[in-house]
Amino acid sequence: MGQSPSSIRSKGSRKSFRGFVRRSKLNKSSLSHAFNLPPSEEYPELMNINTATEEQLMTLPGVSRQLAREIVRHRQMIGRFKRVDDLALVSGIGAEKLELLRPEICTNIRRQVSRASSCTHSLDSFRLSMETKLCSVNSSSVFQLQCVPGLNQELAANIVDYRDKKGPFKSLDDLIKVRGIDIVRLSGVKPHLSLDLRKSESEQHLPNGHVNGWTDASLNGSLISSELKTPVSPSRKSFTMPVKFPLTLPNGFAAAPVNDILDLLSAYSHRPVVREDFMYERDGVRCCRLASWNIHQLTIEKVINPGVREVMCRTILENKLSVIAIQDVVETDAIKMICEELNAPTIRRVREWKINSQNWEYCIPQSADCRSLCFIYENSNGNNKSVTIEDVATDQLHLVVNCDVKKLVEMLDDLRSDRFNTSTQAFLICGRPIILVNVHCKETLDEEDCRRLKEVVDAASAIKLQLALMGEFLTWGNVQSLQNCESLLNEEAKTTVDVNTMGKSSVLCPGNIESNFNGHSGTIKSGLCHLAIPRGWSWGGPASPYCPIWTEIKVPD
Repeated sequence: MGQSPSSIRSKGSRKSFRGFVRRSKLNKSSLSHAFNLPPSEEYPELMNINTATEEQLMTLPGVSRQLAREIVRHRQMIGRFKRVDDLALVSGIGAEKLELLRPEICTNIRRQVSRASSCTHSLDSFRLSMETKLCSVNSSSVFQLQCVPGLNQELAANIVDYRDKKGPFKSLDDLIKVRGIDIVRLSGVKPHLSLDLRKSESEQHLPNGHVNGWTDASLNGSLISSELKTPVSPSRKSFTMPVKFPLTLPNGFAAAPVNDILDLLSAYSHRPVVREDFMYERDGVRCCRLASWNIHQLTIEKVINPGVREVMCRTILENKLSVIAIQDVVETDAIKMICEELNAPTIRRVREWKINSQNWEYCIPQSADCRSLCFIYENSNGNNKSVTIEDVATDQLHLVVNCDVKKLVEMLDDLRSDRFNTSTQAFLICGRPIILVNVHCKETLDEEDCRRLKEVVDAASAIKLQLALMGEFLTWGNVQSLQNCESLLNEEAKTTVDVNTMGKSSVLCPGNIESNFNGHSGTIKSGLCHLAIPRGWSWGGPASPYCPIWTEIKVPD
């Protein structure tokens, strides 16, 4: 008796499936080094040049970005390196550089020994654990709630806001009272929710060893309760190649395929909950936020990292900063790239932020000595303008003595020393003139430095010009040493991400502070990390080890 078509198809399908499994095993590759915890001395690790990305290859001695690209390009042409010696055929390597790299690299996956890789979970395992675990509406953070199928970031934030105002939910049916949740959505999310108070949910950690959120306990808790492993398809050879399978995320990007691993990292990177407590006015008085941020060695290569751009742009937009003094700029073109991202966003999270005038400009000092100090400002409807000090003085006083202005300009130009650098820029903020001095201290100020700073403050006060010194002062002692100036941030304010990093950012203002500033100021500590930013041998580092600071200045109607 002949075989039925169905039995033929079944045998063929089983054979095809077995072949697929064998091919998958042959093509199986381990997780890249960058997603492992830092290896200890007891578990040495060699870099597999057949799976390493450009960024990972650049961590090898003597390997530049151009050389890393050549290695990847050569690997794509030949398929894989069979021996370490094959690396000598790459343009720019040669025998001499190969001997330098040989102790650090390998081609056999089984030679890679890592204590961290044994505890790394796949993304699929993580998603399965999230689906089977109920999320508590009474203890989960916004970041955890938005992982529930059917809830996006806005609805999750509404749930937390309602819970903060009304207290814990007594029944899941009470969610119908939350803004944006109807009976249809409620029936869909109830199977994934519970009322239990679980302390462990607020103590989960990011894969870089840091609690999700620097100080705000309400932001603690992470979507990633274990190490996040990059999904690798059998044909995937590059970190930047698109993922070859569809993926649906439960945090607002539903039914949208992830075209790049960077989109995946961005979706799982923590962003703080934005509370609408500032809408460009306080107590009925219009005001504007001035900020300062030591971005730490800002280069084009650093800004090319999408995680750095996302953190910088979203931090500026979420906190409604209007004028930002930037310190430690190595390449001024990096500032231009930040403004381009703000004006024409290419990153999903920046593009989705609706409160953006997309009218951002930058100020780069003409003097080469102070180009490490730049300004970014929002020029929406011409409210904020960058002008010269002479224009500000003439516009404010009309009958100002020209020699007094020239004297002030000369004093500001001569203010720099070996211990600190300054850059001065005048602004008209909603018609209110102010001179901002961008300061970056490298050492402790001496008596001569303090005397010259005091002379500048006195000269500005003599012609009734509003002046503020803002930036990185390194120590609180440098802040206290400036006479006739009062700091808008107190000594206890922490302005660094890492406690081991030395730094003290502040805003100093001479004269009557109450008449110009409204007393509101602070340090931004949340949302400064991103899973796409390298942190040694792991990922999830900060865009800068320094926190941005802000203060609010009153502006006329």
